[in-house]
Amino acid sequence: MGFMDKVKAAAKNVDSKAGEEIDKGKYRTKISEEKNEIEKLYKKIGTTYYEAKAEGKDVIGDIDAMCKEIDDRKAKIAEYEEKIKEIEEEGKKEREQNRLAAETASKEESENKEE
Repeated sequence: MGFMDKVKAAAKNVDSKAGEEIDKGKYRTKISEEKNEIEKLYKKIGTTYYEAKAEGKDVIGDIDAMCKEIDDRKAKIAEYEEKIKEIEEEGKKEREQNRLAAETASKEESENKEE
């Protein structure tokens, strides 16, 4: 592989990795936001339950709705984590393609020099 081919492949791979990290960062932010909302819901469940018990009220319906929301948010987190894995896989494939393209270009250059 020629020097310039290596430089080009490295530059493409740096760009690929940077883009991958930006995309993964977006999903990590979403995951963090969902986890924060889940924590708020846990606190709200506790507060709701306590206040209802203190007042002699039944709050099962309210708590069930909050539990459902927690489950929905956990499902979103799982989706975001899967997206991160997909982004990582796509990035690996892209960088491998860049490396192979550089090797191919280098081989063609060597063959052309031999002729």
